[in-house]
Amino acid sequence: MRSRELAELAGVTVRTVRHYHQIGLLPEPPRSVNGYRRYTADDLVRLLRVRHLVEVGVGLSDVPEVLDEESSTASTAVLDRVEADIDARISRLRTQRDLVRSLRAERRDPEAAEGATGALAAVHGLSGLSAEAVRLDNDVATLILHLSGGDSRMVEEGLTAIRALDDVPAFFAAINGLAELAAEATDEERRAVADDLRPHLAAIELSDVRLPSGRLTRLLDELRRLRLNPAQSDALARAVRREADASDTV
Repeated sequence: MRSRELAELAGVTVRTVRHYHQIGLLPEPPRSVNGYRRYTADDLVRLLRVRHLVEVGVGLSDVPEVLDEESSTASTAVLDRVEADIDARISRLRTQRDLVRSLRAERRDPEAAEGATGALAAVHGLSGLSAEAVRLDNDVATLILHLSGGDSRMVEEGLTAIRALDDVPAFFAAINGLAELAAEATDEERRAVADDLRPHLAAIELSDVRLPSGRLTRLLDELRRLRLNPAQSDALARAVRREADASDTV
């Protein structure tokens, strides 16, 4: 039989047959005079065995150990690993299911999980920030959490510092002013946005918030450059300068 018939009989694709040839799971039969490979019933049986093992959950790298070993010891060891992997996946799925149920029951956004991310979502819900500003804030938090190995303290400290501001609504209004600044904004409009932001950012900087460093700083700067238009970037740069430098121009 030819490869297409073999694949149809085994319930797989021709591409799968070729892949199994490449990784050595299925020996390649010699070609006939017309250039086609001719498969036998033995090839079909081996392919069916491979398919069955894969469906059970045996990884492709472990399949040869089960197929080619005479004793059952190898099969038992492989199946032990498969069962352990299945148990781990079941545990992860149960955790995911419980989180989904919690999000649905509490009508929370799917990204508003527990911990710092949930606290950030709660702040956003009360902030009146634009969707664009919320998305950037979430993405910044995502980078911080991932590159800090899941350590949420930097995000939590930032939220604490924001809550401690003298006028939190004014801070969010200033952030919205930055988010709404058009690319063609005049120098006066940029300066006004920077002036609104500067005292709030200065107060946050004076708090005990740990600032990012190294690779995280570079990635956060890159993310802001990608998301902010030139006028927004300019206004933000002015806002974070010290008072001594606040009078500079573009």
